[in-house]
Amino acid sequence: MAARTPARRDAQTLREVIRRLGPSLITVAVAPDGSLDRSLAGVCVHDPLLEVEQGQGEALLAVGVDPRGEDAVELVQRAAAQGYAAIVLHVDDTLPEQVAVAARRRRIVILTAPTDVPWVHLATMLRVGISSAVEELAGAPLGDLFAFANSLAQRIRGAVTIEDPQSHVLAYSSVTKQVDEPRKETILGRRVPQKYMRLLQERGVFRQLISSDDVVHMEAMPEVQLSRRVAISVRAAGELLGSIWVAEKGEPLAEDQSEILREAALTAALHIMRHRLDLHAESNLRRSMVRDLLDGTAADVAAVRLALAPDAPYVVVAFEALGGSLPGGRLLQVIDLYCSTVHRVTVALDVSPRVYVVVSGAAIAREIRQFASEAARRVTGATQAKVYAAIGRPVTSFDRVVESRQDVDRVMRVLLRPETRRTVADLDDVRAAANLLEVLDLVRERPHLLQGPLRLLAENGSARDLALVSTLRAYLDYFGDVSLAAGGLQVHPNTFRYRLRRATDVLGIDLDDPTERLMLALQLRLLR
Repeated sequence: MAARTPARRDAQTLREVIRRLGPSLITVAVAPDGSLDRSLAGVCVHDPLLEVEQGQGEALLAVGVDPRGEDAVELVQRAAAQGYAAIVLHVDDTLPEQVAVAARRRRIVILTAPTDVPWVHLATMLRVGISSAVEELAGAPLGDLFAFANSLAQRIRGAVTIEDPQSHVLAYSSVTKQVDEPRKETILGRRVPQKYMRLLQERGVFRQLISSDDVVHMEAMPEVQLSRRVAISVRAAGELLGSIWVAEKGEPLAEDQSEILREAALTAALHIMRHRLDLHAESNLRRSMVRDLLDGTAADVAAVRLALAPDAPYVVVAFEALGGSLPGGRLLQVIDLYCSTVHRVTVALDVSPRVYVVVSGAAIAREIRQFASEAARRVTGATQAKVYAAIGRPVTSFDRVVESRQDVDRVMRVLLRPETRRTVADLDDVRAAANLLEVLDLVRERPHLLQGPLRLLAENGSARDLALVSTLRAYLDYFGDVSLAAGGLQVHPNTFRYRLRRATDVLGIDLDDPTERLMLALQLRLLR
């Protein structure tokens, strides 16, 4: 066991905590009569390597336990015997019946959470949700940071902003009275401007916020039009989630401002965690919709959810990077940033290492090539990696986007080959090479097509035999021009002619026969 929260006299009931967190985070799978009215005293994290310790009405997080296995049933029985109020399991579908039966017999609540919600976030949400201080600033739906900021602003009589650890604005209160210029600039730019960041760093304000859980007071700075402010950090389970800032707006703040802020910090932690989870869920849903659109699976539903016009032109552009240092998601971030500056309707999907972008309203081929080339150039500059861009065919409706996606996969396969010099191309640019790769795929599926003297010659590995193979390849690559082929191999033309005769004798082939030349070329491609 680890990270047990202490029991509280004012602990919330299971029903209250579950209502507060909402069904998208926590779902009641099993609840014997009256069990939801039991007080939830804390949260414990299960360690599969240790015995279940004595409980005191806590919720037990079943970390590392597969709900479909016998371990889940055994954990239910032990947790109920040890006095736990509930068990939380990661379940995406229906709770297995054997677990539900065991919970009903032992009269213990089973709660389920989606598997994409990390345990650490779940534990934090439960711990903050249990706190009675959450009720002090009720009235804001969980995760609605703007409603929470307005509620706090009314109570503390100031202008509120809620920021993440990097000073990006998550939410702010609406005010009717005049506020100072720094707050206006912060809200308009959705981030504290650098000039004020430097000032706050010089005054040691950020250092106090990071090192303390108490309220930080900052006097007015008329020289930069900065009114008096108070701030407090927001933490949960030791993690810095952000901060709350309150600026005076023409009248003094409430006398009990420090007490209000301390209470608000606890509530804000719950709101920020829920906000994070909502963003995570929304991001997952959006990725799923874009994937369906690109795969042609339920494209109509995906298009509606993504707000795409049904009969607009669409083109898929794919990007992939080689070399440089690209951490996970970085390519998508830079592509998204570029797309936001070119005023096009786009949706993107990261299928590492490739990023697909669906561009809407792209009827002119020249514009799309310019878009792809400029995006690749920007990403190359930002990441120092060589970025390739593949352009699909234009299609006339969202249900045909899959055809454009199939094109970019074929094009990208050619672009990534060492002999290809292009970095941006559509299918017309590389059609011959793309078609040849597919033909070679078909030949590979029939191994007997590779059998014969040429394969034996190549696999023998002697310098003389490999020279004969290279001679045949050069002869075909240079279209039978002996002088050019000999120059490519850096041998005398007479030496080349000798090797060519020797190769045809060994293989028993007639290079004047177009059918033999074609099959020889295919076999040489596959053997390369």
